[in-house]
Amino acid sequence: MYITKTISYDTRARVFWTFVVFAFIALVIYIYAVNTTIRNTIARQNLENEVAIVSTQLGDLEFSYIALKNKVSLDLAYTRGFKNVSSAQYVSRGESRSLTMNVTSVSGTISR
Repeated sequence: MYITKTISYDTRARVFWTFVVFAFIALVIYIYAVNTTIRNTIARQNLENEVAIVSTQLGDLEFSYIALKNKVSLDLAYTRGFKNVSSAQYVSRGESRSLTMNVTSVSGTISR
């Protein structure tokens, strides 16, 4: 006893168009993913180039800073108007967690 099942033309057409729609959606997603990957790769390369440029500029600035720092001397400070201080003043936290000004006298004791 054989049972035959017939598939109508309408069912076959629906299955075919369903597969076509899924294939089209998969193709669109694939193209979008490839496009996004390419754009991100280009953006990363541009950022790497910018990092290299900024890194070079930072190195130049560091060398300039070191060169200027080595030029600072006590005589230069005096010519720019700096003076020796008789008593140093420091800002520190008091017991009440507020900032207080402590003055160190020449003898080394702290007065408020």
